[in-house]
Amino acid sequence: MTAITSQEISVGAARLPRPFVLLWGGQLVSNLGSQVSLYALGLWLFQRQQQLATFAAVAIAVQLAKLLVLPLLGRYLGQWPRRRVMLIANGVGSSCTLLLALHLLRFGGSTAVVLACIAVAAAAEATLLLCFSSLIPELVPRGQLGAASGLFASWDGAIVMAAPFLGAALAASAGLVGVLVLDASTSLVAAACTAWVALPRGSAEAAAATPGLGPRASVGGVRAAIAAIWRQPRWRPLLLINTVVAGALAAVEVGFPAWVVSAFGVWRLSWAMALGGVAYLLGTQLWARRWAPASPACWPGVLRRALLLQGVLLTGSGLLLFQAPSGPVAVLWFSSVVSFALAVPLVLAALQSLWQSLIPPELQPRLFAGRYSLEWGARLVALLGISALVDRVLVPAVGWPHWPGWFIGALGTGPGRPTAMALGLLGWAVILPLLAQWQALGKVAPTGS
Repeated sequence: MTAITSQEISVGAARLPRPFVLLWGGQLVSNLGSQVSLYALGLWLFQRQQQLATFAAVAIAVQLAKLLVLPLLGRYLGQWPRRRVMLIANGVGSSCTLLLALHLLRFGGSTAVVLACIAVAAAAEATLLLCFSSLIPELVPRGQLGAASGLFASWDGAIVMAAPFLGAALAASAGLVGVLVLDASTSLVAAACTAWVALPRGSAEAAAATPGLGPRASVGGVRAAIAAIWRQPRWRPLLLINTVVAGALAAVEVGFPAWVVSAFGVWRLSWAMALGGVAYLLGTQLWARRWAPASPACWPGVLRRALLLQGVLLTGSGLLLFQAPSGPVAVLWFSSVVSFALAVPLVLAALQSLWQSLIPPELQPRLFAGRYSLEWGARLVALLGISALVDRVLVPAVGWPHWPGWFIGALGTGPGRPTAMALGLLGWAVILPLLAQWQALGKVAPTGS
């Protein structure tokens, strides 16, 4: 394990080891470049073909590529030298992006080539994510897992929020090729940070230190990893809630902007996103200063309360009261947006901190492959499902001419109403599993915390 006692750096309220901070900073820069270029590519495809399906195809290609590479990573990542794996992944991502830029310059680009390059880069990104997340317990002391996990989880979410604005702005100013070249350079920054610090080499034998895991805890495919987590009563509720959160946030990323633009216009979306961004950053600081240094025993409580708040706020979006909020109701509407955004980093940081504390470090490369397979699968289902729910079910249902007048009046009208109803249903999809796992989640805190 890397020596870390003499090299520390201050981040927020915590003093985190310099190797972790350098590695985290490099991956953060690389992830920002990747997300910006993905959004710019999706926007470019949409402008060429004027079909929303082409814009969504970028996100679908990313999720599918990540899912396809996980079985290989789950089997062998724990046996491979981490530095070499991360350097190769950064090199693959950078080379693929540069080749795509050259292809666009010479041939103008085709949808198939763009999606293929995106898929390869996404597989490299998945490798980096699994490598780094499973290295955190080996780079920081156990008492700082909350601070390190909070940085890892919540700042990735902040990048996802900022990517649409940066992607659109950079594509307009530097062009798509310029955005891709910038993305490739961020991968090189991450590679330099990885080369700078000493990383654990990995072990060919990952011992199952937790009773009841059985001999297949460190071998087998993704399904075996999921089964190993599922067999542990203290890990099972975390796996369920992690999957629910991933799907819900993916659906909100698509559904909320669609609702606001359709019902209220671009100006309200701009204000909502700006306020939400500020609230998100405040949430990261709240976690870093209040709960990251605290005992892990408090993390399940933070997770439950923050997620319950988000579920209640989502159900409220379906209420007729918020169809055209103005005056005091508008203040309540914006306050709900701020509260939801504030809770996002708390939920993500609490989940990541619990995963890092509960799973033995030697098993994390193996078991995290199962965790991420359900997480990314849930995101894929949510991206496809919310569009199908709104376009194929709720829009035709609301537009059916034979409803009684009093009933359709209670549902409301307007172009944004079906999407608001879908978000309301999404709130129940969060609340019901949460309540079902409420008591079990209270028992997932690490033993001895």
